[in-house]
Amino acid sequence: MTWLQDLVQFSTSKITDREREALWSRGVTDDQIKLFQIGCLNKELPSGMPEPFLQWAKNGQKLDNVFVFPLTTTLGEIRGFQFRHIDRSRLGYMDYFLDRSEPCLFGLSQAIETIWSSKSVYLVEGVFDLFPIQRAVPFVVATMTAFTNGQTARLLRRLVKRVWLGYDMDAPGKDGCADFQRRYNKDFELVYRVTYPQVNGKPVKDPGDLWEAWGDAQLVPFVRSVITQETLF
Repeated sequence: MTWLQDLVQFSTSKITDREREALWSRGVTDDQIKLFQIGCLNKELPSGMPEPFLQWAKNGQKLDNVFVFPLTTTLGEIRGFQFRHIDRSRLGYMDYFLDRSEPCLFGLSQAIETIWSSKSVYLVEGVFDLFPIQRAVPFVVATMTAFTNGQTARLLRRLVKRVWLGYDMDAPGKDGCADFQRRYNKDFELVYRVTYPQVNGKPVKDPGDLWEAWGDAQLVPFVRSVITQETLF
């Protein structure tokens, strides 16, 4: 077991009803908490952490009341983490990567089987955007940015024929979609920009916001209709 796996095991053991309720409020189910190995930390780390990580984390003080989201390769190896504050009023997030030798994304290992079988991928930006989409279509991955770098694009070219860009509806998300289409459109049979509808006449930013407005009852069929109307599954 590597130290990264030790950290996952330690952080998942710290999840209590308080953290579960915070995750439920953001569209994460108990099954997803288990599947994606979500944990939490509050200034405490397990023994045996390597010095570079201890320095980055300031011996745990930097990881003050945060969720832990393991980032994986296609083979299921944990090669990094994203940390987000449990308190939603504390904005921002922190990423730690062991290295950048291969794509390491949130949800990649969980989606890889259906990515292979469907030759399709649905890309979202943030980790909390992924969960409601994953209940609609399992081949969803969070790139954690609206910009798809060349390394990730090369991986997708090997795996898929169809790409759904489900990035945020703000300016960076729109720019990221336009950049992907400009650079990589010719490499795939389909590159489709998903547009999230307004709710009560007001725009929504991302899938997480849409889930909070609609819930699964409306969001899941909406996402599936976007997929099916563009393909012949």
